[in-house]
Amino acid sequence: MFRGAHVVIRPIEADDQAFITALNADPAVRANVVGWDFPQSLHQQQRWFADHTESSTHRWLVTAGDGDRIGLTGLWQVNWHDHNAEVAIKLGGTSNVRGRGLGSDTLKAVMAFAFYEVGLHRLYATILSSNTASIKLFVNYAGFQHEGVARQQVWRHGRYVDLLHLGALRQDFDALPDAAEYVARITASSDGLNQ
Repeated sequence: MFRGAHVVIRPIEADDQAFITALNADPAVRANVVGWDFPQSLHQQQRWFADHTESSTHRWLVTAGDGDRIGLTGLWQVNWHDHNAEVAIKLGGTSNVRGRGLGSDTLKAVMAFAFYEVGLHRLYATILSSNTASIKLFVNYAGFQHEGVARQQVWRHGRYVDLLHLGALRQDFDALPDAAEYVARITASSDGLNQ
């Protein structure tokens, strides 16, 4: 596990599946994620968890400082040759999660972990152009740059929506005013993800 200033990011456990099912079914969350699937039952989610094998994708649970589950994050398609990966965050749509800086804290902690523990050079994200909160988070608070637009790529909200491609290099992260604090939290931790 590793930590931000207010969140703990840890491996997903079997008893997290009910939370994940509810998070994935939350209309506020579903409306803003790029990927889409039919709603799943708890049984289907548990079966996915049981059948999941190690791959180039690493998903983690995000908890608040009090231990409450608040979302998911991870690194997708980790490319060891080119030292890059996709990063995403999915936090609960409830009002007690929004507006508290938990998204920024989660993203910066994952960035510090990816750049300083994993050794990646570049992170990238795809975000719906209608998801203004995530755009603000990634661009304004985490140093991501606009890299392109896939016009009318995703069917959402009864219409086609542009898909924005964003990216951040380690140097972009290092330029953030609080980057050193996040690096110190990550490098000082002796927990590792395997505990």
